[in-house]
Amino acid sequence: MKRQILFLLVLVMVCESWSIPKPMESITNYNVMMVHGAYGIKNSDGELQGFEPGSYSQAIDAKDRLGAATMGSYTSNNRVTKWISHDILEEPEWGNDSSYVRNSYVYNWRAFSNTRNTSKNNAVELGNRTWNKEGKFGQRRALVEEAQEVKAVYDTLRGQNALEIIRGNPDLYSQLASRYILIGHSMGGVVSREYVQGNFYNGDVDKIITLDPPPMKVLGR
Repeated sequence: MKRQILFLLVLVMVCESWSIPKPMESITNYNVMMVHGAYGIKNSDGELQGFEPGSYSQAIDAKDRLGAATMGSYTSNNRVTKWISHDILEEPEWGNDSSYVRNSYVYNWRAFSNTRNTSKNNAVELGNRTWNKEGKFGQRRALVEEAQEVKAVYDTLRGQNALEIIRGNPDLYSQLASRYILIGHSMGGVVSREYVQGNFYNGDVDKIITLDPPPMKVLGR
């Protein structure tokens, strides 16, 4: 009888451990990635313009790359990137964007190579670690890799070269943030979802937060 009671207690404890949601890991293990949506053409002053509500054909027809498209820089007042960095994560002010990208948990450094590409194609650029290995677009690589390599330092090396060495050393790699929280605005939310549902997903995303995603009927789903 005592053994049966003990077995039941153990079984209840195991079931509770499975049913209760697990807390997230320490933020030091994460890159918080800002995934922007589609951007429109530039005006006469060179500023990026958003699309008119419902004018999704503008995004389909646009061809030029807008490398500056982001969700606001780290130092832009009243923008979501700075708000997350300072008000949510309580990070210090580092003075300029290049200092933030090496120190902040928030990664918001560059746009997709084609900011109006399809969500599935941009999902490949977001997370497929074989994307652009041959350097066909400068030295750009999948965004999840860039979020790591901008912070990678080994001896006198930085960036991609340092990351390649760190990846070969489990002790060093464990010290580099390797999991992701994706915060996607508009089409960026769809891109984030396409990544985790794609056949190249690396199992490295713990949270996806979408801000004003487009209606599903627009995506043909």
